[in-house]
Amino acid sequence: MTHQKVLWKIEELWNKFYKPVDTVNIDISSNYNENGTSKYYNRFRRVDSFSFKSTKDVVFEDSNGVYLGLKNLQVKKIDNKLVYLFDNHNEMIYSLVEISETSNNRYDVVHIDAHPDDAEFPGEKTNDLNLKNVEKYITHTRISDFFDAISDANTVGEIHRVTHSDNLEFFMPPENPYILSLDIDIFGPEGDFAELKDKVKAIASAWGGAEAVCIATSPGFIGQKFARNIIEIFTAN
Repeated sequence: MTHQKVLWKIEELWNKFYKPVDTVNIDISSNYNENGTSKYYNRFRRVDSFSFKSTKDVVFEDSNGVYLGLKNLQVKKIDNKLVYLFDNHNEMIYSLVEISETSNNRYDVVHIDAHPDDAEFPGEKTNDLNLKNVEKYITHTRISDFFDAISDANTVGEIHRVTHSDNLEFFMPPENPYILSLDIDIFGPEGDFAELKDKVKAIASAWGGAEAVCIATSPGFIGQKFARNIIEIFTAN
């Protein structure tokens, strides 16, 4: 199936399954300057619409090459819900700290990804993670170990990993309030273990009930034009 046909199918399934649910309003406005730049991490911007303009800097590399990412990491409101957009998945730490610190709540995380991101963090874990030190700490983490890196910081609750075909096919949102961690590489080559319908249905269900949504574009794991097209379908509301 061509990418265009896949996109048409994703859009059809999304429109069928996505139902927004009223969630709490998390007001992060005080964390941003008048120009939208985060006071704590200047790669993050508060925006009205997502931009997929590329950075000139390499954000990820592997044995197959080097990859560019997003010029700006961003957050916007969709259906009164915070939606964060970033390239490497460990940048999500900023989102988690901001949400936890601003709301004074500790949310579970539903992690939908082609990878479990459950590697052990090899460095010293912090138990004092806040907006003032989060940017520095992110630089010590990897896309595979960021959950373990913050496991002592009381920033999130339980991690519900939805990274296998059965998890996707039979997905049910957790009872506790949660944040959706979505790696768009679930639609890349390494996410082919699951049916397209199951992926979209699970994402729609998790997105609808989440207090906030965090999306990784994952350069190196999925073509970024294809990733952008999928994200635009999910964020068109």
